[in-house]
Amino acid sequence: MTADKKAIGGADPKEERMRHIHNAIELALNLGDFQKEVDSECTPDKVAKESLKRIDSIIQFNSSAIYLVNEQTSDLTISAFTPDNERSSLENELEFMIDEGFVAWALRERRGVMLNSKDDSHTVLLHVMATYSRIRGLFIGILPSHFSRLHDASLEMVSIILRNASNCIESLIYSSVMRKQQKELEREVERKTRQLVRYEKQLISAQNMEAIAALAGGVAHKFNNALQVLMGSMDLISMVAQDNSKILKQIKRTRPTIRQMADLTNKLTAYARGGTFIANQVISIGALFNEILPAVKRSIKETVDLTVELADDSVLVDVDTMQMRTVVLSIVTNGDESIIDKGCIKISSQLFPWKDVPEKVQVELTPWDYVCVSFQDNGVGMDSNTLRRLFEPFYSTKFEGRGLGMAAVSGIIRQHKGWIHVASQVSKGTNVQIYLPKAS
Repeated sequence: MTADKKAIGGADPKEERMRHIHNAIELALNLGDFQKEVDSECTPDKVAKESLKRIDSIIQFNSSAIYLVNEQTSDLTISAFTPDNERSSLENELEFMIDEGFVAWALRERRGVMLNSKDDSHTVLLHVMATYSRIRGLFIGILPSHFSRLHDASLEMVSIILRNASNCIESLIYSSVMRKQQKELEREVERKTRQLVRYEKQLISAQNMEAIAALAGGVAHKFNNALQVLMGSMDLISMVAQDNSKILKQIKRTRPTIRQMADLTNKLTAYARGGTFIANQVISIGALFNEILPAVKRSIKETVDLTVELADDSVLVDVDTMQMRTVVLSIVTNGDESIIDKGCIKISSQLFPWKDVPEKVQVELTPWDYVCVSFQDNGVGMDSNTLRRLFEPFYSTKFEGRGLGMAAVSGIIRQHKGWIHVASQVSKGTNVQIYLPKAS
């Protein structure tokens, strides 16, 4: 009989209540689930827009908006609002709430608070958006005029949505920061890898240098001894054959050849040992080039224009002026030889504080301030193979290099704790840059 009455009278009230509770919990879970947004790595603005849509399915606000905290300025910035034509009224209402201190109160409460609107015609809901660690934003909703308050269950639903939206936004921001840090780490690893490869090449080059230095030292010593004997013999013959013009003429023709061979020996030593300071002095870039330029001008063709523009020419460098003369002459001579007919060579300088030295140059140098001297020509330029082998001893082409010229230049610059960089393109010319440390 009891069972029949239950069947006729409908479901058990207790079961009906449990079903309503179950449906409410399921609705809360669905409305508060932002996992799809996290997995799809959408933006905080999209999460804010989706939150308004879900809140609207529970409570029909006249207008509503979500403000998010700007990560850089910590200001509240409007992120999403509805309807589209109510933005200004929402912003005016929030400005009033801020001025009256209601927003600060809502942020402290960390829950939904009901307030009268600016004109007292509507009820306004302010609800902070916060995670366990920090405030992420603020919800503002203007209720229809016939609403004076919200049901506790509806307000709790809004709280669940906003709390989960805040956690979602925080996850997205942290994910973005982690991706950015990962990219920076990858770039740093790539830079360090390039640096290690460069150091490995330098080590191999240094090992090759040691072998060449041992050979060059012995050859140069014996060669110089032989040249001294030869020069002494020439002087002795000149004294004996003072009245023989033919012999004196031959001796006169032989002396330049001996000097050329002595110069070749010096260049070989400079390449192998990186040069040796003979008479180093602290001198300004301007004074250094004033000493060198007369010889430079004599070494180039009349059809080649030479221009010199030295910025900060009073900057001091500690150099062996004779070796710097060799460096400048070798570079300018190469530029001159690369110009087939008419052309120009420009010499310029610039002071680089260490922080402004290009990164690719910094890895080659010790932290300091450097003077960069550039030699730009508009000659035939070099292909990649010639450029790669430019500093090899005895390597030369029709236009570039003189066997040991650029190899000696590289050794001298290294000995001065500097660095040399060459950039060139076929038919477009060559730019040689030498970096010298500024004198203390």
